[in-house]
Amino acid sequence: MKLSDKEWKERLSPEQYKILRKKKTERAFTGDYHDCKKKGVYHCAGCGEKLFRSEDKFDSGTGWPSFVRPIDESTITYEKDNTLFTKRIEVLCSNCMGHLGHVFDDGPPPTNKRYCLNSLALKLKETA
Repeated sequence: MKLSDKEWKERLSPEQYKILRKKKTERAFTGDYHDCKKKGVYHCAGCGEKLFRSEDKFDSGTGWPSFVRPIDESTITYEKDNTLFTKRIEVLCSNCMGHLGHVFDDGPPPTNKRYCLNSLALKLKETA
């Protein structure tokens, strides 16, 4: 999914634009989903792609929503991120290449992964 910068600005809130398109990060413990316990599927706020399930979400204590795995590896793109004087792996939506957050190797079993994401990059579609 390719949109111009102007189209992204029209489609997203200013805060979502900063995160999804400019790779910024929301402050810890401020997002709607860091402590959300509702059941459903988390979609990309930019394009609507299904990304993560609520049953794969866990409380990492970091202040951001964290997951052990994506719904399908094909929905996620990984890139090296060497900003902020550290080496990290950035997580992007494969459909629109929106910045979601980062993945770390300090999560719980069975994957030992922690997909640490921005709430503003996600949209929860609740299920009963």
